[in-house]
Amino acid sequence: MKLCPIVFLVLAGAAQAGVEVDVEKFGEGLGGWKKEGGKAAEYKFSESNYRTYKPEITSAPDGGIFISVRVDHMRGMFSADDHASLEMSFGPDGEMLSAQAYISIQDRRISSDMFRSGGRSAANAVGSVVNGTAERAAKLGSEVFASLASKVLRENVTEPGRVSFPAALRHNYNMLYPCVRVVKDPPKALPVEDDPKKAAAVPTPPAAPDPAKKPPGGMIEVRTFGEPVTGEPKKEPEPAKP
Repeated sequence: MKLCPIVFLVLAGAAQAGVEVDVEKFGEGLGGWKKEGGKAAEYKFSESNYRTYKPEITSAPDGGIFISVRVDHMRGMFSADDHASLEMSFGPDGEMLSAQAYISIQDRRISSDMFRSGGRSAANAVGSVVNGTAERAAKLGSEVFASLASKVLRENVTEPGRVSFPAALRHNYNMLYPCVRVVKDPPKALPVEDDPKKAAAVPTPPAAPDPAKKPPGGMIEVRTFGEPVTGEPKKEPEPAKP
């Protein structure tokens, strides 16, 4: 069964929205992806050295995305680095749904509590970050890193780079959030004709009428017996045989 041409064009022109991350913009905020073969950025924060790797981005079944960012505390040539992970989930409307952070110091793994956002109304389901979304993301970040910092302090951590590790993660959080945006694909017009060969075919003009059967004007030609058809040469009568 073929769709009506009007319905077909409406369905073909429907725009689709999606969530994207500007990874290059995120890297520029950290000094550029210049380390580890273009996969990491190194920078100084609170007089300590850190390294952030390009985020891993996974599409969620509902059309949103899940982002995981690895951050290392670079402790020096003769000391093992500390590692951390920042995880953020976004819905298909660009709203941050949840955030959590982990820090691994030697054999200890310290994780923040999982914090979730309440979402936003359907009226703002498509478009950029608007109407309080940034404020909710800021509040979510404050809760995540306050939880992580308190747990790090309870571990009797005293090294400056480790004490400031939760703040360095929040720095990444603040840099990454503005790089997440909702994009809208432009509508794509599709031809009504299913077969492109048929759509491109030139119609054959109708055959011209036979002048011997019907002269121009559609009038019937009247002629006497033996008179040649219009357009034919007149034949002379043959002489009688003796």
